[in-house]
Amino acid sequence: MSRNSKEIRWSMNRRQFLQAAGVGAASIAALVPGCLSVEEDSAQTQRPNVLFIFDDQLRADACSIYGGKNIETPNIDLLARQGVRFTNATSTCPLCTPFRGMLQTGRYPTHSGLVLNWVEANPGQRCIGHIFRDAGYQTGFIGKWHLSAGRLKKAGKYKPNKEAIQAYAKENANTEFTPPGENRLGYDHWETFNFHTTFQNWWFYRDEPEKIVMPGYETDGETDLAIKFMEKNKDSNKPFFLMVAPHPPHPPFGIPHVPAGYLEKIPEQLHWSPNVNEKHPRRRKPLAARCYYAMAKNMDDNVGRIMKYLDASGLADNTIVVFTADHGEQHGSHDRVNKMVPYAESVNIPLIIRWPSRVPAGITSDELYSPMDHMATLCGMLGLSPAETCDGTDLSKVVLGKGKVNRDEVLMMNYVSHWDYFQTATLWPEWRGVRTKQFTYVKWLTGQEELYDNVSDPYQLNNLVLDQKDLPQLKKMRNALKELLGGAHDDFLAGAQYADWYDDQRNLMRTALGPV
Repeated sequence: MSRNSKEIRWSMNRRQFLQAAGVGAASIAALVPGCLSVEEDSAQTQRPNVLFIFDDQLRADACSIYGGKNIETPNIDLLARQGVRFTNATSTCPLCTPFRGMLQTGRYPTHSGLVLNWVEANPGQRCIGHIFRDAGYQTGFIGKWHLSAGRLKKAGKYKPNKEAIQAYAKENANTEFTPPGENRLGYDHWETFNFHTTFQNWWFYRDEPEKIVMPGYETDGETDLAIKFMEKNKDSNKPFFLMVAPHPPHPPFGIPHVPAGYLEKIPEQLHWSPNVNEKHPRRRKPLAARCYYAMAKNMDDNVGRIMKYLDASGLADNTIVVFTADHGEQHGSHDRVNKMVPYAESVNIPLIIRWPSRVPAGITSDELYSPMDHMATLCGMLGLSPAETCDGTDLSKVVLGKGKVNRDEVLMMNYVSHWDYFQTATLWPEWRGVRTKQFTYVKWLTGQEELYDNVSDPYQLNNLVLDQKDLPQLKKMRNALKELLGGAHDDFLAGAQYADWYDDQRNLMRTALGPV
């Protein structure tokens, strides 16, 4: 029996079985003692809605519930007090498209092929949208997609080519449009753009290649669209599975890109982590960081708007809410900005899951949680089957307060040294790493190593490899990396070598598992 037929068999409840066998609705109660009426059965077996919110570039400690000191995030904090908060949620590949690939496919980037930005996802793999759609959910995606080649489709693979990008955009006015069909990976409702940074008077697409410009600030508008979607579907006999993906607080960080009235809410003197040098440009001229926190503050307010809507609409009790981010932002820590490095500021992300009366309120978990785990965990919570190709771990019993998983480590990685191009040893050199609850181990493509005790040294100031301390732990982490790389079929290639996986229009041709 195929995987699909197994899922159909599982989803057929006793009422559906009797009706399929030719038994009318009025006869069910008489045939089965204690059987509910059709209406009662439908109401009590309705699966919960799922609202999955993931922000772009929101590091965990931007939120006050995670120890942030520059802004208060009362709505995110309240959400955490109402559900489970993970303290070891990790962006195992801290870059936009690889995170989105792991989230949608449940697979390592070496298995899905999504190792950098601006590439076409393989539509021939079973994704989380397919699973929920096939289970009877109304699926929807709102916000930044970034799983298509977009305007870089004919821009080459190895280095920026502004002329080629401009020429392609001139010929194709809607390069960030993903047409209906298989490339939407199982989502039916679509109010999305592939990538742009027009945060004010932003734009998106539905089912036609025509920009829809929405006045105001992007995150505010996406929240409006999310509420409208939920309002439309709240009385449907189908539950909804909705992903909302705001782009801010992503660069550019400047006054024109900040929501009106928010920069004034951010202190002029910021709190800086000890691993940010006093002479670093972002610390000496903190406007960029203040803009970042203004965007993050706006995100918190919109989380509040969504939660108030769920309460007022009566959807709250039967809606699973997941709040997380794709990766963080360095802001000068370790003399870096942006992401794509193995340090806490890039890989530590918020993760909160709320489901009233099912997820215990106010619990904190230190279980390791990777982006690949969302598919397996949400399926585990709802009794669905994840894709057979899923590499993630089911942490549903952790979320539901029914036990622990006690996973020892997760694999971290950065495949290319430029976020958009197949380069080696340039701006963001390639690395692989292992994260445990206590340690971070990193091996760079050059062979250099780093080892940090994140408990005693949360700002990762003391590289234990240099001090030759805790050598047994270093050996253990080396062995763990070797084992994890084997499971991911990861040969730790130089970034330029992954170009062979794609054709000249950035369509995926093969992965570490072979041709697709």
